[in-house]
Amino acid sequence: MKISLKDLRPNPYRDLARYPIVRQKVESIKASIRSTGFWDNVLVRKADDDVHFELAYGHHRLEALKELVHEEVIQKDYVLDVPVRKIDDATMIRIMANENMEEFKVTTEIIDETVRVTREFIMRETKTPMMDISASDISQFLGGCWTEDKVEVALQRLSLFDRGTIQRDQLKGLSHTAARSIQREVARVEKTMARDEMERLETDDEEVTEQERKRVRAQVQQVANHVAQVLSDHIRGGGTMGEAKEKSIEAQIEMLPEDAEARSLSTIDAAARAVNAKDFERKIEMLMRYRDHMSEDARKEVQDKLRDLAAWCKQMMEQLNS
Repeated sequence: MKISLKDLRPNPYRDLARYPIVRQKVESIKASIRSTGFWDNVLVRKADDDVHFELAYGHHRLEALKELVHEEVIQKDYVLDVPVRKIDDATMIRIMANENMEEFKVTTEIIDETVRVTREFIMRETKTPMMDISASDISQFLGGCWTEDKVEVALQRLSLFDRGTIQRDQLKGLSHTAARSIQREVARVEKTMARDEMERLETDDEEVTEQERKRVRAQVQQVANHVAQVLSDHIRGGGTMGEAKEKSIEAQIEMLPEDAEARSLSTIDAAARAVNAKDFERKIEMLMRYRDHMSEDARKEVQDKLRDLAAWCKQMMEQLNS
């Protein structure tokens, strides 16, 4: 069917501000159009107003055409010959979810927006409360490469956005892996700090007021948000997630009050309490059981490591006691 370019609209479930166009792909399509003309890889349905048409897929091609009109490479009254199909809303969402998943890098905001839109659609269509819509429900609806794990991580991230613990722009453009690492560290900081602060309040005989709870939440959120920003800047600057723990601690220290009596970190306390030598002990005990089968070189190497470890432990004890 022949349709004027001006009558085409994006997929109504695709918020282009949150589900961005990939610049690289647009430029590639524009170069192709200049070289060989427009090849349709677009599917549309008729809009409810019976005048316009909505894209199921082909958003990068539409953007490329609009830019070429602006650059006066093609006429502004350009007409496309594209297939029009009867496509229901659920299929429009599924097409959006799987468009470009293989060809181009999928950033965190694309994943989050797809999960958000799908959850709202399921909630509206099935009258199911949002809290009862699981990652499994969304994964089954979308199918394909939308694994339950990927959806669960996105749902956790959306929850952090809703609370204001992380701002969307802090994760914008990051890969799913990088965003997941940041959100997990931020969520850990938030949970640990909130738990310890509430425990301190509850040790008093007086009942904890709602105002005090709000103060704690605001304080914890401020620290967690700063951690998110520091980690985001670290990754964008070429840093690795292997350094994330130390960067997180440094960010938390920056947010500590100057009062010397309040310099402790909940996350450091939690890490200290989690320290145990059981795994190391089990490994050494296993070696000792089979020491008769150990070569002299290996035996000497273990002895040297135990001697070095003993010296290091003594040094750490002295530092703790100083």
